[in-house]
Amino acid sequence: MATPISNSNLSPVYQQLIQQTLRAESQPRERLKGRRQQEKNTKSLVSDLDGKLSSLQSQLSTLTDEITNPFEGRSASAEEGTEAFSVSADKSARTGTHSVAVDRLASEDGRVSQTYSAGGSELSTFFADNGPQTFEIGVATPTDSNPKARTQISVTVNSNGSDNEAVLKDVQTAIDGAFQTAVDDGTISSDARPNVSVVNPTSDTARLSVRSSQTGYRGRLGFSDSGSTLLSTLQVSADQLANDTQGGELTEVGTDEISSKLTSQFTLDGLTLTRNSNEVDNALDGVTINLDEATGTEASFEVSADEEGAKSAVKEFIGRFNEVNSFLQEKTRVNPDSTERGALADDSTFRRLQFRLRTDATQPVDGQPQGLNSLRDVGIEASRDGTLELKDEEALFTALEENQEGVRQLFAGPDGVATRLERRVERFADTGGLLDAREDSIESTIDRLDGRIEQFNERLERRQQQLRERYAQVEKTIRSLASQQQALSARLF
Repeated sequence: MATPISNSNLSPVYQQLIQQTLRAESQPRERLKGRRQQEKNTKSLVSDLDGKLSSLQSQLSTLTDEITNPFEGRSASAEEGTEAFSVSADKSARTGTHSVAVDRLASEDGRVSQTYSAGGSELSTFFADNGPQTFEIGVATPTDSNPKARTQISVTVNSNGSDNEAVLKDVQTAIDGAFQTAVDDGTISSDARPNVSVVNPTSDTARLSVRSSQTGYRGRLGFSDSGSTLLSTLQVSADQLANDTQGGELTEVGTDEISSKLTSQFTLDGLTLTRNSNEVDNALDGVTINLDEATGTEASFEVSADEEGAKSAVKEFIGRFNEVNSFLQEKTRVNPDSTERGALADDSTFRRLQFRLRTDATQPVDGQPQGLNSLRDVGIEASRDGTLELKDEEALFTALEENQEGVRQLFAGPDGVATRLERRVERFADTGGLLDAREDSIESTIDRLDGRIEQFNERLERRQQQLRERYAQVEKTIRSLASQQQALSARLF
């Protein structure tokens, strides 16, 4: 609407008359604005409902999805006080009780050279006599297709160190450099690189230490000596256990997984097993055993239905269902005493949705055994207003223990509660669904109302200008008559 004419030359009386006239004639426009605000409020409510339904839909898909379905979950727990191992389980694990005793943990392969006098000259003489030395170190580089894969890395050492410790450090630098190059060019991954160092058992002695970065027999180091047998001279590759003076293996490598002391060793249900790692996921289907301490003491663990995981998923479903139900109940309510009506009370689509969601949640599930064909059978009660509540957790836990598949079918079967609700919600909440169509329709109505309001504004602007011109003419006429009257009076008197 045009701005008031307060700056006009019209008298205040005429200005007031114009404003009163425009106010009276703008009532239809105000009614259009009221309708537009109602439509905007409705659109906001529909958007809120869309969000709540989408949240419920997300939880329903968790209940019905074959991968995430919580009613197939398993939990595993060791008996109280167990320190030797811990366990976990997925849905493929069978329920039951097992025993474990950990006798040995898997370790990395460590090799050391013989002990040298740090200031001695044996190794300096070796390089002076034999020149540069090239050898290979093999490390484990497992892949999914070949878990036993290994890679040989060539190392060249050309030392001019003046004493044994300096030469050992040159060997260390050469090994580190060769493996860093292999990592940089993608030949091996960084976690396959061995750890190399020069250690000083005493202030005047030195040894070369090479340790694998992976455990077990598969993670062992391998050596291919140089032409002048540098590695044999150092005794790093010696097939013997190292001691304070001689080089060799820190842990007996052996010839296979069974004979190697690098592997873990444990007893599972009376059977002795070895593995290359302390994380064992292939001894029992669906069960992962983490070996933590070699105590040799037997302890038990139990695999059972994941009751807590199922309860958590059920409570999340109930919470999101109740949000939708409460929202619809409030917005579609009609108070018979005060005749107060919710914002969506006149929309039969939303009243039907509330009723059908309640029905989907509470009616018996076809194909289920008696005593496990409704939410009530697993402890979930529905109040008169449709609100759900897990009132008997023990009933849910008992059902999971006695018939876990039956509980899954109660929710996720072809006619399961979650399946029915998911189908219902999809019609409304999916992209292009009923709520999207309703929002589009409301937006179109708002656009039409905006157009009519703009037309009304233009009409009122024209009307205002018309009134200003008319009253200006009236004022002009009155001034002219007054002037004539003054002239006549002057002639007569």
